[in-house]
Amino acid sequence: MTGRTAVVLHTRADQLRALNRRDIEVLGCLAEGNSTAQIAALLSVSSNTARTRIRRIQGKLDVTGRQAAVLAARDLGVVHPWR
Repeated sequence: MTGRTAVVLHTRADQLRALNRRDIEVLGCLAEGNSTAQIAALLSVSSNTARTRIRRIQGKLDVTGRQAAVLAARDLGVVHPWR
């Protein structure tokens, strides 16, 4: 990340506030097992945009990897456990 400072959101409330509607949509797509290309198609964005959004969501949730992001989202209650 050039020219940007990473901010680690430590509390669940901070993490929840950091997620916007589109982030939650992407997390739902991830929870359903969609690939980056599939998420891009579902949300009508480029693969690069989808990849960037996933990376930023992981940063907001202070996790590494898609599975960890989905698990964190489930813990926060933004993705339903049955997904």
